[in-house]
Amino acid sequence: MAKVKYKLKGHETFTIREGWIAKGIHAVHQNERVFSEHSGADVLGVGTNMAKAIRYWLKATGLTVEKPGKGVKLTELGEIIYQLDPYIEENFTLWCMHIGLATNQILATSWYLFFNRFVLEEFKKEEMYTFMEQAFRSYVGEEVAFSEKSLQADCTAILSMYARDQIAKSDPEDKKICPLSRLGLLHGNKNMYKRLQPDLSRFPIEIIWYLMQLCWYEEKSVSIEDFYEGENGVKKILGLSPAVYQECLDLLEKQDYITINRTSGLDMIYKNADQSSQQVAKAYYMSQKVTV
Repeated sequence: MAKVKYKLKGHETFTIREGWIAKGIHAVHQNERVFSEHSGADVLGVGTNMAKAIRYWLKATGLTVEKPGKGVKLTELGEIIYQLDPYIEENFTLWCMHIGLATNQILATSWYLFFNRFVLEEFKKEEMYTFMEQAFRSYVGEEVAFSEKSLQADCTAILSMYARDQIAKSDPEDKKICPLSRLGLLHGNKNMYKRLQPDLSRFPIEIIWYLMQLCWYEEKSVSIEDFYEGENGVKKILGLSPAVYQECLDLLEKQDYITINRTSGLDMIYKNADQSSQQVAKAYYMSQKVTV
């Protein structure tokens, strides 16, 4: 049986900070070997460990790819974002980054497990640690040794990245606040955390089409239930309620992305367009008239 690949604490305990991703994709675009030179610290204007963290976050969110001896390159998605949303101003970009993490079993294992396997709607940090330990052991196998401290560091990073507590809300200019907290997926108050539905007034429904094309790209159709409840589904990754999910599907059908068949108990979604997830992203940015 093949070993399960996983990654813990690739972030050097530094979560994504405001401006880091934009700075990172600019640096990589200019020089694919940027991280070979003092870990990129000089170019990025941060310490060595922070530079390593930026390198990790770029890769884990799916914006860069690395090849031994050939440096770091922007992925197709990374290049599209560099061209059309270079300062990470669009919520759509944040959702793409979030999806990149939450579906990345190999490079962001804790994020994948938290969004796909974690079932508690309200919880304390200690409860999260316990659940994630069990989920991680189940995922990699009981015989695999791993650092519990590194897993806990990932749990702390997840909470820090997605939940703004009352203190953080009082200082919106704090550059340490992770931009993913703007998605509104978690609320933190002291040691209690709660899963939330995102702010729908700032939710681009095209991100549902993007998720479908990313995770079900080989399928011409998918059941409504599987796309909602299944692994990397809308409920787990995007946090939408069943009613809002159905409303979003109806809107996507009106925009001719999909056809929905609810007759004879089929409850299927059929794709009308043959687009890659990257094409979905590019089309979204072009529709918003985002320019460099």
